[in-house]
Amino acid sequence: MKKNKKEVSSPYMYFTKSEETIYRTDETQKQEIFKRLKKRKMKKQALSIISFVLAFAVLVSGFYVGKKGIEKFLVLRQEEKAHSDALLPDDVLKDLEGLSEEEKWAYLYEKYPELLDVKFPAGILYDYALYYAKNPQTIGYLKIDGTKIDTPVVQADNDKYYLRHDFNGNSTSYGAVFATYKANFKPFDRNTLLYGHNMFDGERFAALANYKSIDYFKKHPIIHFDTLFEKHDWKVYAVILTNGSTQSNNGYFFDFTFDNCSDTCFEEYIKELDKRKLYDTGVDLLPTDKLITLCTCTYEFDDARLIVIARMVREGESSEVNTKLADFKDTPVKYPESFYDDQKNNPYKDDPKFYLY
Repeated sequence: MKKNKKEVSSPYMYFTKSEETIYRTDETQKQEIFKRLKKRKMKKQALSIISFVLAFAVLVSGFYVGKKGIEKFLVLRQEEKAHSDALLPDDVLKDLEGLSEEEKWAYLYEKYPELLDVKFPAGILYDYALYYAKNPQTIGYLKIDGTKIDTPVVQADNDKYYLRHDFNGNSTSYGAVFATYKANFKPFDRNTLLYGHNMFDGERFAALANYKSIDYFKKHPIIHFDTLFEKHDWKVYAVILTNGSTQSNNGYFFDFTFDNCSDTCFEEYIKELDKRKLYDTGVDLLPTDKLITLCTCTYEFDDARLIVIARMVREGESSEVNTKLADFKDTPVKYPESFYDDQKNNPYKDDPKFYLY
């Protein structure tokens, strides 16, 4: 008796080996096609997402750049107008020549009747009357010839205010050039600290970054800084790079922000400046001198600050600076301790920390 053939449910049962191979190959190709189509679809989706993200990023950055551009345009345009309105015109200055102080003010009140409503501090220079009328927080004027630093200086009760407001009181990332709230000008403190942002478009204190070059110093050795009551020239003594806080320098902060200290302490401070200055300017500094310290951000290391320190031209002294005396130092520049963290050699690793007293 013949045995019944066992039924096989496999779909390949009626195919020869060659046919089966062909069928399997076709099936594999189908799967591969499906995979490629799926990958292509995923790639298209990914590209769509990337395109969307890029388009959004371009839109956002464009909006940001546009906003910054508009901000710059508005801020600088308003400042230019305020500056133009507050500067006494040449014809007015000519009319004021030869007049007594009382006659000068009488002339200004007649020329600018709006000044009659302003309560001026006693002894204010008429040169800055219009600036003060526009903003009573004006305390002086700062200028470095041949640079964009040509601006009134303001002072608020809160140092943070003018970090985000301009001379006119408008909210802006440009801020203003300002003195610290504790600074005194009648008489001057031993050290007067002035702040300004280092803007990438060259505004505010951006020009100070050029003082890292000794050649630049030779072209700009004098800073003009007047208060409302006195006019003064200042000779650049030192340019240093330091840290802005204790957090960024292993818990230590070289305090360039002080207003007053003892004579002995000030002598030690001068020695510390000599270690830190990038080069010798050839300008001398005595313990009896007055300083202005211009501070802005810089980016050589984390939380870095660029400090330009100048001393007041002494009574009877010429404002001329013999820049031929400027030279590079024989000793290494002292940077913040954190600057050497990733380096093997710190020439000042055993140097004692300086603290004001």
